[in-house]
Amino acid sequence: MQEIFEENKSENFYGAIIWTPMVVTDSQDAASVRESIFSDFRVKQLWDPARICGQYLSRTLNLTSTPAWDVYLVYPPDHAWDQELPPAPKFWMHQLDEQKQSLFLEPTRLKQYVQTLIERTASQ
Repeated sequence: MQEIFEENKSENFYGAIIWTPMVVTDSQDAASVRESIFSDFRVKQLWDPARICGQYLSRTLNLTSTPAWDVYLVYPPDHAWDQELPPAPKFWMHQLDEQKQSLFLEPTRLKQYVQTLIERTASQ
C-alpha cells in the first residue's frame, strides 16, 4: 500500500489502514512504529484492538474466516457508505486462506487497478 501511495500523488486519492492484533507481535506500539515509517496525509491509520472492523468486513465480503485481515479494498470516489456494514468494495484482494483464490493479493494487479481508477477519475 505504501508503494501505491508513493507512486500516486493525487490529492483525490485517500486510504485507511486498520491495524488489528492477529499475531503475537501485533500491538498498538507496533502499529505506531509502522505508522511513523509510512506517514501520508491521505492515509488514516487506526488501531482496532477488538477486531470490530475485521468482523464487519468478513460479513461484507462473505468470508469464511473472521475477522478479515490482510485485505485490500478499493472504492471509487462516489461510492456510498450509507449502510450498517461496510459496503462491498468495487475491487478487493486478500492474503487469507479463503476459497476466493482469484482475489489473492497480486501487488502488481492491485497497483494497476488503483492507477486505472485514479486516471479514469481525473479525466471525468
